[in-house]
Amino acid sequence: MKNFLRTTAASALFAGLMAFGSSAQAQAQDVKTQSKGKGALVYKSAYQECISADLTGLKQCVNMTQATYVVTPSGNETSVWKGTVPVELRPANALVKDATWQENGKTYSSHSTTSPSGEVTVTLHYKANGKGKKG
Repeated sequence: MKNFLRTTAASALFAGLMAFGSSAQAQAQDVKTQSKGKGALVYKSAYQECISADLTGLKQCVNMTQATYVVTPSGNETSVWKGTVPVELRPANALVKDATWQENGKTYSSHSTTSPSGEVTVTLHYKANGKGKKG
């Protein structure tokens, strides 16, 4: 009887650990939003914002999703936004706009490309002066 109880308890413990391990692994796969590649922090998100016409060159802001945000150990930042322009705002020819954007005491250089099909990408880049110092 003791052996039966030990075997049953050990089996239950093993099954519980296996179930916990599987659920923990599944959760980890779903949450893969941050990784470190060559020392940089890469953050992928589904953050949405109406990106200003000042950055796109269009007549009004466009709803876009932040596809990637990267911060390097030196403090440089790159943020890539993607979206689709409403039909009434689409340019007849490719529209490219370079600009600057100030936010949180930092000045970002911006590059925007809008295609006639409506695909728009805005890349913001901040270059720090030295290791993590504001520029």
